Amino acid sequence: MTTHDPASSADPSGYRPVSRLAVAAVVLGGVSGLALISPVFGVLPLVAAAVAVAALADVGRPGAAKAGRLAALAGLALASGFGAQALTAAAVGRSIAARRAATVAEIFLAAVREGRAADAAAMCGPEAGAGVSALAACGGGVLSRTAAAGDGPGRWVVELEPAEQGGCAARLVIEPTSVVLRGTPVERWLVTGCDVDGPPVRPSGR
Repeated sequence: MTTHDPASSADPSGYRPVSRLAVAAVVLGGVSGLALISPVFGVLPLVAAAVAVAALADVGRPGAAKAGRLAALAGLALASGFGAQALTAAAVGRSIAARRAATVAEIFLAAVREGRAADAAAMCGPEAGAGVSALAACGGGVLSRTAAAGDGPGRWVVELEPAEQGGCAARLVIEPTSVVLRGTPVERWLVTGCDVDGPPVRPSGR
């Protein structure tokens, strides 16, 4: 009597089918590099990592007889690398944008304090120009140390504290815009909102 050995029925060439999940993992891992280009693709590294983990489980199942472990590991490495780079780039970009917004607010506030209304108005969008005179009447305010992210993409909010007791506070909305100078697109930051709260104050010494 002969005993049937399952191994004897396997492909004598040793061929094993490649896991489709492993192939998808390495493809998605490469595509997740798009996360470095735009935050819109920020979810791709997460998807690639999830597929890679599923692929590792797929090829590691007892009796699965599937190849693709290296592909799954490569996909996981690509997803992790691109995901970490995207997060770092986003954090650095956010920090730089916050500093730019605060700097723009400082320059704008200095122009208002020094009575350079034309310079201040040139830094304003159409809806914020009316706030220049109101802010000047308040003595310019005191710029807060940090800018907070606003409710829109690229929008930042800088709070201004009263310059003196009895003065008024203000809130600046600052956004980057793109203008064309000599045929070249240039980023320009504008004060697109200027809300003044409280009674105007007289400059000291009057």
